[in-house]
Amino acid sequence: MITAEEVCARIAKKLGSKANSYTLNEDTAFDSVGLSSLQIADIVYTIEDDLDIEFDESKAASVQTVADLVKLAEETKQGSAAA
Repeated sequence: MITAEEVCARIAKKLGSKANSYTLNEDTAFDSVGLSSLQIADIVYTIEDDLDIEFDESKAASVQTVADLVKLAEETKQGSAAA
């Protein structure tokens, strides 16, 4: 499973040296740290690959915060385990 800390680490990696300017936690909104939609999509796809899951596209598009993404990953993983 993915944690908020792991998602924050991925965000920090995308931000590079700018990551020190932000406090990253589960309440962090992706748009508040200056990530482009392409960078957000890359994080989402990487998590899908790492967890061997596939997010519902409409749900993935509505993800706004780190906590939203973690919750979606957990729900998707549970759904695929039940299938």
